[in-house]
Amino acid sequence: MRAVIRGYASAALESASAAGRLPVAASDLAGFARALTAHDRLREVLMDDAFPATARAAVVAELLEGRASPEGGALLRFTVRYEEAGELPPTLAELTETADHAVETGVDLGSQPEPEGSRSEVRDRIRGYSERVLSELGASDDVDEVEDELFRIARLVDQHADLRRVIGNPSAELAGRLAIVDDLLASRVRPATLRFVRYVLRAGHVRDLVGTLEWLVELAALERGRRLAEARVAVDLDDGERTRLAAALGRLVDRPVEVRVVIDPNVIGGMLVSVGDLVIDGTVRLRLERLHDLLSAVG
Repeated sequence: MRAVIRGYASAALESASAAGRLPVAASDLAGFARALTAHDRLREVLMDDAFPATARAAVVAELLEGRASPEGGALLRFTVRYEEAGELPPTLAELTETADHAVETGVDLGSQPEPEGSRSEVRDRIRGYSERVLSELGASDDVDEVEDELFRIARLVDQHADLRRVIGNPSAELAGRLAIVDDLLASRVRPATLRFVRYVLRAGHVRDLVGTLEWLVELAALERGRRLAEARVAVDLDDGERTRLAAALGRLVDRPVEVRVVIDPNVIGGMLVSVGDLVIDGTVRLRLERLHDLLSAVG
């Protein structure tokens, strides 16, 4: 399983547990794994590397609409989008086992340590975790607040060497370090901010605690851009069309999306949409260019 998926799963299952939906999320994972095994056509689509990852995630979103918990559905979409197609079955099996174990034991998912890993693996786990936590935030103002709080915490840790040594010591008991963070921050910051700091300690041996917190500030700043979609169209959209487009994009990227429309005569028809790192080209121009390429190849 890719480290970024492991981190995302930690956040998603943690959220499901807090909402009382962990058994449902575990059932979602198990049911989807069974469906992948039972249905040849689904397997052909989701395990074909030639099929774009975003399109595979869109297929999963369509299949699970109204049929899965928010956390289970989001975790499945993220996994299909970021896992190598051939690794999808074993990754789903591992995720299902993790969720089932948490249900059976009642373990506190928000306090469990992650296994040791390389610097890049730890960073990828934290990146996946942040992807889920940030997507759960509502308004952009909430994202701004978390970004500001993380910045202030990074400065606090940087300025107090004793605090940095205590909470950043991988040899010290994790439960004690988490308790220090809770006492220091729980009543002063938003729950999402506290989750971030706790996960940094849980994610493995973080060799640069201040640098990692500053990196989280950057990820929060990038989140604002991921919530703004640009739609290039030849003719302006009406309010209903904008609302439907925002809802569809929000389901695809798992976060609230604001649509900004740009009138572009070069589009000819259809629309070109970009939101974060996702680009969807549904323009007539693209279809004409592909037809031209096909005719040129035949000629």
